[in-house]
Amino acid sequence: GNEIEGGDIQGVDVQYPWEPYPFRYHNYTLNITSFFIDIFPVTNAGYLKFLTASSYEPSDAHNFLRDWQNGTFPSGWDNKPVVWVSLDDARAYCAWAQKRLPHEWEWQYAAQGGQTDRLYPWGNTWDASRVPVPDKSRDMRPADDVDSHPTGASPFGVQDLTGNVYQWTDEFWDEHTRGAVIRGGNYYQPQGSGWYLPQSYALNVHTKLLLMAPSLDRSRGIGFRCVADAK
Repeated sequence: GNEIEGGDIQGVDVQYPWEPYPFRYHNYTLNITSFFIDIFPVTNAGYLKFLTASSYEPSDAHNFLRDWQNGTFPSGWDNKPVVWVSLDDARAYCAWAQKRLPHEWEWQYAAQGGQTDRLYPWGNTWDASRVPVPDKSRDMRPADDVDSHPTGASPFGVQDLTGNVYQWTDEFWDEHTRGAVIRGGNYYQPQGSGWYLPQSYALNVHTKLLLMAPSLDRSRGIGFRCVADAK
């Protein structure tokens, strides 16, 4: 589940490689080496291509591609982001594609277009027309197609960064817990449960997801995209 932490005492949130301990607020100037990032999150069609070519099967398959039936996705879902994939499922795809998951700071850089004070991929003013309509029902609808909101792109032309599905980035662990940072928020906003499903649309916040097991980490609200180091 989402970890809800208070204050800024030592041990809160995550510890980046350059930090002495975990804490909530992170302010650091980082030199980022050149990389390529996918314009869109990985789609159902792309993930099916990977499964066909690699014969990948997770060791813990519970909830894996839960919306699929008979080895494929529902009709018309080709261009929707693949979901119900764990961190390991995402990493397996990226490795097959000769890529990797982005570090959170790479995702952030791509979303802000290199502008450190940018609050949203398109600018500093919230604009609901640039993201999927929130789903406030009890039953979560499918995500929008990854190319449905081109006006929500970052200055680098990267699309579907905010408000469709969360996206896997870095994993963090200590002697007690494992967690991953997921970015971008998602469209599901069940009413009365803001404490349980906080959103992180803005680019100056993130969500830390406590990892328990692949079967429990998979969600209809989390997908991923890949990056590759520039040669």
